[in-house]
Amino acid sequence: MKQLKVDFGEYMQNIIDKRTKKHRTITGEFLRSSQEVQIANFLYLNGVEYEYERPYENKIPEAKKTYTPDFYLNNKVYLEHFGIRENLTSNLYNKNQLNKYIYNIEQKRKVHREYSTRLIETWSEYNDNRSLIDHLKEELINAGIKLKHKSNEEIYKKLIVTSKDKYVFKFIMFMIQFIEKFKTNGYELNGFNKLRKKTDNVRTLLFLDIAKDVYKYYQQQLIDNNQIDFADMINDAEKILDEISKTKLSYKYIIIDEFQDVARQRFNLTKKLSEVTGAKVSAVGDDWQSIFAFAGSDITLFQKFLELMGDGKEIQITHTYRNSQELIDIAGSFIQKNQTQIKKKLVSPKHLENPIVITGFNNMKNYQKNWIQEIENTVGKILVEYGEKSSILMVGRYNFDKYKIVNSEKFKEKWGSKIESVRFPNANITFMTAHSSKGLGFDNVILINMQDDRFGFPSQVEDDPIMKLVKVTDYSVPFAEERRLFYVALTRTKNKVYMIVPKSKPSRFVIELIKDYNIAHSNDISMQIMDNSRLRCPKCGFLLKYENNKNYGIPLYMCSNDPEICDFMTNDRICLQDIYKCNKCEDGYMIIKTNSKTGEKFYGCTNYGKAEGSCNNMARIEG
Repeated sequence: MKQLKVDFGEYMQNIIDKRTKKHRTITGEFLRSSQEVQIANFLYLNGVEYEYERPYENKIPEAKKTYTPDFYLNNKVYLEHFGIRENLTSNLYNKNQLNKYIYNIEQKRKVHREYSTRLIETWSEYNDNRSLIDHLKEELINAGIKLKHKSNEEIYKKLIVTSKDKYVFKFIMFMIQFIEKFKTNGYELNGFNKLRKKTDNVRTLLFLDIAKDVYKYYQQQLIDNNQIDFADMINDAEKILDEISKTKLSYKYIIIDEFQDVARQRFNLTKKLSEVTGAKVSAVGDDWQSIFAFAGSDITLFQKFLELMGDGKEIQITHTYRNSQELIDIAGSFIQKNQTQIKKKLVSPKHLENPIVITGFNNMKNYQKNWIQEIENTVGKILVEYGEKSSILMVGRYNFDKYKIVNSEKFKEKWGSKIESVRFPNANITFMTAHSSKGLGFDNVILINMQDDRFGFPSQVEDDPIMKLVKVTDYSVPFAEERRLFYVALTRTKNKVYMIVPKSKPSRFVIELIKDYNIAHSNDISMQIMDNSRLRCPKCGFLLKYENNKNYGIPLYMCSNDPEICDFMTNDRICLQDIYKCNKCEDGYMIIKTNSKTGEKFYGCTNYGKAEGSCNNMARIEG
């Protein structure tokens, strides 16, 4: 481990050295010289806050330009680095240039004397031949500035944030998630051997070897620092219970809420506590709303509760007072298409005809503009029917759905999760992801991202095969967890659910609702579900992802490989040919088009037929 730390330090220093040659600091700033970078890096590494070339705090009479000392530290302490020797000589300048340089040094000294500000001076070379950093350290200490060296971890995080070393950063984050889930599943060191037996994939086996060493190092760090993480609190508690007799604990009841989201380790602790104390376990939950598998929950622990606990009684709570009977009938039937879900019939005293409203928009041209416009129109419809006091929840699949909305001209961010409509400023609008909305209720709900693509609803983001070793995945039906998440989103409303749907690529869940429950919709919404799950890049073999690309202005099938390795993209899932820059206009791209008469595929420019900058460039598709 000592050697690992040495190598880690050398690796960071190598990055710092490369940046210094490019006049770039650890924090990502570009300075004028490599020596200024050395100074800035020393200040950062030792916890000294600074501002580079901050304007001097006092106005200097008759000065033609603003005086900006090289560094401002604190308490009116400034630092000027002079690019000549301490003995006022230099091989870089002729006599006149050197004299001017020395004159300006004297002028700067004079300014600081007149305004009583502390000036630290550093030089490119010193008379005693000691290094710039040695002298800098002494000067800082003499100025009363305290130095506190930052940890390697903090330095590395800063390098990652300000560098292109994204692959190492991705690996670190992936490793953190893996070990967290590894421990959440109740695994200890011997768990790596168990996982190795589940796979023969060379990549996965190599990762497990690395993860095992990282796990051992992490656990030792906890011991050395007398610390414990949350996962070990649960795991260790179960071990301790083995050593406690029934007479020491007198629990009669163990009551657990939201049990559908329980993880394996917490179930084990509950069962062990029940066995040791003889306590009865009362678990409340709804397997229709089990949506946290990504955090380690295992839905089967709820569905097979009686079997796993050994005995008990199931009591169903079937009355709901938030949703109308019409909505809950649709949502209940939708979720129970998964045969493994616990069967039940919900009853509501409320009634509302047509509780689901599907609104299509044109996503083939001006996707972003048309999408935002339809969201605004929907807000207006709600206000007309329910008034300004009606609470509106916008539900996105991911948080970045919100940023797309508030960065438009029609909406802006207020505070917290609140959104303001420019057109309807009094509208009470909240944005949440489907996950974060669980347990909450609003007068009306807008599902804003009902499209069929990787980041749509259902999400088609695939877990890495390695992560599947420590994550429980429900394969009972396609998109099983997404189906439950959609049920959660549907049932947040007290009145209606409005769905914003692209006409050419609607969510498969929307298509299912239309076909199975006869939900009203515009006739031009496509009813065809494209199975993109097996569509692979013809160049490298990676899966293709379907996304609306703002840079090209059209939906594209793009290679999921890293773009530095493969940048394949096409607009046609049948004719898998790479699009390319048009060679006859400035901003057009040659995409796949179809001859309406012959059905023949050809390349055509995206600027074809536009009023301004029209380009009629066409080309044959070879092969």
